[in-house]
Amino acid sequence: MHCFVFYQLNDIWNQTEMFTQIYLKRFFLYSLMLCSSLLLVGCGKSNAEDKQRAHITVTVTHDGAPVTEAELRLMMDGKGEGAMGVLNEAGQTELSDVVLGSYTVTVTPPEGTPDNPAPKKDYPNIPQKYRSMKDTPLKADVKAGVNELTFDLKK
Repeated sequence: MHCFVFYQLNDIWNQTEMFTQIYLKRFFLYSLMLCSSLLLVGCGKSNAEDKQRAHITVTVTHDGAPVTEAELRLMMDGKGEGAMGVLNEAGQTELSDVVLGSYTVTVTPPEGTPDNPAPKKDYPNIPQKYRSMKDTPLKADVKAGVNELTFDLKK
């Protein structure tokens, strides 16, 4: 009888082990399929990759003098696309990978950072009407290839 009990326990152990192996294999297989499908869904093309883009060089002057210490922003009309650059000593900025289209352009004094707030200057070389998307008369059409734009800010 002792041998019979041992044989029964051994048989139960083997069945449990086989049962566990089957479910572990299934769990692993289903997990692998789920991860693969999530990976494939996440690797699709986005609309941003399909859009044609161009390089822009922008020069901003005020009465013929370069506008320095300013930020230039382009905002595509109704599309949410945009670009931003900081004007250098020559009043220029270069923007890469700008989506082709029509933009409204603003020129604003530099924004400060928490560590270095912008100085309290008046910036007379940037008239108020060029600082707001609503009021600015500046427009830019970005076409395929290299674009060179010049804006002269007048009062």
